[in-house]
Amino acid sequence: MKKYLYLFAVAILTGSCTKLPHITVNGRVEGLKDGVINIVDISGNSIAGQNITDGAVKIDTVFENPGYGVFVINKNGDKPQEADVYLEAGEYTVNADAGHLERYPAIKSSSALQNELTAFYTTQDEVFLKAQGKVASQVKQGDADIDGLKLKAFKQFIDKNPNSNAAAHLMLKMNYERDVEGYYAIFQKLNAGVKATEEGLFLQKKLSGMMKLLPGKDAPLVAGTTPDGKKFDKSALDKKVYVLDFWKAGNQVSRLNHQDMLSGMVKSLNPLKVGFISISLDNKKEWWTKAIADDKLNWTQYSDLKGDESDNAEAWAITRIPTYYILNGKWQVIERDVTYDRIEFVVNDYLAHH
Repeated sequence: MKKYLYLFAVAILTGSCTKLPHITVNGRVEGLKDGVINIVDISGNSIAGQNITDGAVKIDTVFENPGYGVFVINKNGDKPQEADVYLEAGEYTVNADAGHLERYPAIKSSSALQNELTAFYTTQDEVFLKAQGKVASQVKQGDADIDGLKLKAFKQFIDKNPNSNAAAHLMLKMNYERDVEGYYAIFQKLNAGVKATEEGLFLQKKLSGMMKLLPGKDAPLVAGTTPDGKKFDKSALDKKVYVLDFWKAGNQVSRLNHQDMLSGMVKSLNPLKVGFISISLDNKKEWWTKAIADDKLNWTQYSDLKGDESDNAEAWAITRIPTYYILNGKWQVIERDVTYDRIEFVVNDYLAHH
């Protein structure tokens, strides 16, 4: 009996000495007298936070579920600055400059994935500073060459870190749709383990699908029917160019663009050479047909009424509504994901050279 009591006591003592995993952050924000650093997980849930006093901060908190997240540095009166991080038990040292919080902090960690993130974002900041005198977080989406500079930084990072386990995570943050061939070439260089992750498998499917939609490629057939039940018939095509409009009845931008098309684009483009085809991602026929009638749309309409699960959404790599494609009369892609204000230019340019 004493033997069992002894074993029970040992078990209790052993259990009581078990230490839960912790994240420890030792931070320094030079020049910041008063502020806050927060640790946020990928779902936006706050894990921990601490005041920055005279530029220094220390956070020590229990953390058992590794994953991507964000360090948020709040400088009173300024917009919070966020840094993409990988969170796992261990120690992090964070050094930043209050005068340049837009730059990625110098983060060192016992986490190999975090050190890869630091290497990438430091490279990206260097590329942007050299090209434009400011880092990526300062550049507006409309600024010239932002996507090209990000691709350049990513290439440099992968060249130095060919076995990066953070590569798929980082690629998903890129505007890879703007240079499918460039990102697809990089993806092929990633290690098999990264390609087999959930993020890697998603990218494989996405990029492979978009590679089939490059200029000159045969475009997918349109799934579904017209409101009166007619299926898409490629052999019936009789125009030199087609404008494809992917839309939804409940999408205000789609509806406003339809009115603009009717009053301008449809009238200005040669109807003998240019055709319009709209493909709805609605899931209720009454919504779809009412919008067609209300907007007085007088061109061909198709839908498979599967909503966001539409076969058309997958085949044409539709990630937002509205999306526009320009195709030739052989049903080949001229340009994919054309911005609305470029449609007429792309159409007229093609007609001028063909």
